[in-house]
Amino acid sequence: MQGVGERSAGIVPMQPVPGRLPVGGQWSYEVDWSGIRLLADVDQGTLCLRTLEGDDVTARFPEFAGLADVVADGLFDGEAVLLDAGQPSSLALFDRLRRADPRKARSLARERPAIFMVYDVLRLYGVPLTERPLDERRATLGRLSLDEVGRIQVSPVYDDGVALLAGVREQGLPGVMARRRDTGYDAEAPQDWVRVVAGVDAPPTAPTAEITDLPVADRADAGPALSAIAPSLPGLPAGSSSGSSGGSGSRRGRHSRDEDHAPGLW
Repeated sequence: MQGVGERSAGIVPMQPVPGRLPVGGQWSYEVDWSGIRLLADVDQGTLCLRTLEGDDVTARFPEFAGLADVVADGLFDGEAVLLDAGQPSSLALFDRLRRADPRKARSLARERPAIFMVYDVLRLYGVPLTERPLDERRATLGRLSLDEVGRIQVSPVYDDGVALLAGVREQGLPGVMARRRDTGYDAEAPQDWVRVVAGVDAPPTAPTAEITDLPVADRADAGPALSAIAPSLPGLPAGSSSGSSGGSGSRRGRHSRDEDHAPGLW
């Protein structure tokens, strides 16, 4: 379809700045999934995936096509994640990106499917959301039932950054992303998004939360990789996808408008 993905081409993605863990109620926290950053633009029911550099990589991730079945018009920020022995693997993503042949990409998607971890929505049914605060965008994201798609998952949000950082360190994951709750999506304000490396920034205090699992979509057809990406993290508080889901509709999308360094590698 002519023009598909053009609306996302002009968006400048926010990028986190490295730093120590910011603590306070104005921050929310997510796992650093160490994947390939993608903007997923669904335009008139057709999906276009672009890297941070603006390269169209839609054909390389055919397993994400179901996103357009749930939302017919939207722009989502997230990252593709592939696993190796239960851990996110950059090398596996390198291999996927260099496969230009659509037939080979489809074969790889069947043999070793990726997961699209979504952590923001920037446009929904023609309405730009970049000036809305993060909490409002996350609430909107949580109402879209994206987890109903087998290879799409909303990245869980946590309130206790100290416990989350201790948990990902224990599990050997890369780190934590901290984002300000009350700010818009602005590439010129990178201080609102901080990337904390687990092996560098020790938590100031010991975690007090009970041991829980990261929430994942409980789907029989999701395959072992989807459940493996959310291992048990000691000291990790319960996460939230921020918002309730629901609604139904046609192939055009289940939600109506009036409802509320390879390319892109972290």
